[in-house]
Amino acid sequence: MLGDRRSPVRPADGYPPYRSHLWPRTRSGRIAVIAFLALFALTQPPAVFVFANRTEPWILGFPFLYAYLFIIYVLLIAVRLWARHKSL
Repeated sequence: MLGDRRSPVRPADGYPPYRSHLWPRTRSGRIAVIAFLALFALTQPPAVFVFANRTEPWILGFPFLYAYLFIIYVLLIAVRLWARHKSL
């Protein structure tokens, strides 16, 4: 019986095979995951120390480090919105 908790439900019983929700299923999903991880890596200490470990020049009254992080975080949000748009 399919609803019985004592017997496991098998794909041979008519259910589709299990596929993890953690792996992207479309090309757009894979692009979004790779872009998000690459951008997020730019916010972490090894990359920040290499690319943005300075205060000069000042950009709109903020030190370069803050402007760099602000731009990266805005791009991260843009990737999330793009992925949501593509999934609808």
